[in-house]
Amino acid sequence: MHPTHTEVPKMKMEDGLQHKNNKWLWKRYEPHCPSRTCTGGNRNKLHRIGGKPNWLGQQLWGKKKEKEILCRCSYCGLVWFQKDSEKLGFDARPVGYYDDFEHPWEFVPLKKRFKIREQNTRSYWYNVRRKGIRPPRWGGVD
Repeated sequence: MHPTHTEVPKMKMEDGLQHKNNKWLWKRYEPHCPSRTCTGGNRNKLHRIGGKPNWLGQQLWGKKKEKEILCRCSYCGLVWFQKDSEKLGFDARPVGYYDDFEHPWEFVPLKKRFKIREQNTRSYWYNVRRKGIRPPRWGGVD
């Protein structure tokens, strides 16, 4: 290796930093579907659902907390509640699927606990910031 070049240390995905333009930057949450199996639910496929659609039963509307909205991934059909102030898919509470590949134009509630993608949780991003490697503030060892 040339003496003027420095080797960029290899980091694991969960370290929370990315190397870009010779700088270490914190990764940021990018909106995507909270389903662990959805492969196409990016920012363009996530939607907030206004009003009270008739396909969502009254018992599920009763589980909606204050200041939460209903959202849906148009790629896989997952439907969830989340805080209105959060980015789409973040800290989601899934309730079922609507108009998915197996049940067109039909709502299918989740029968058991649904675990969302780890990168969609607050605890993941809190731990990334806390555990992540950071450069020293004023040169040398911090």
